[in-house]
Amino acid sequence: MRVEKLAQTVFTALEDGTGVLLNLETLCYYKLNKTGAAAWRQIETGSSLDEIAAGLSERFQVERDAAQIDARAFVEHLARFKMVRIE
Repeated sequence: MRVEKLAQTVFTALEDGTGVLLNLETLCYYKLNKTGAAAWRQIETGSSLDEIAAGLSERFQVERDAAQIDARAFVEHLARFKMVRIE
């Protein structure tokens, strides 16, 4: 499953490792914790859901299955806010 950043979504990284997403069309914004910000950076590079989960598992030292579940929930949530497209 590919996760594609939509053009109307803007990411701003914050100094503490978190970040904020803004959908320029809906003006909806979403604050990201460190995990979400790390996942977003992978989304920006065109990573698949499996690649995002693998990156989170390695970076935050969590089980791969747990990372897969959380990554899926995260991208599905962003899709509802029209910030990403899932293919």
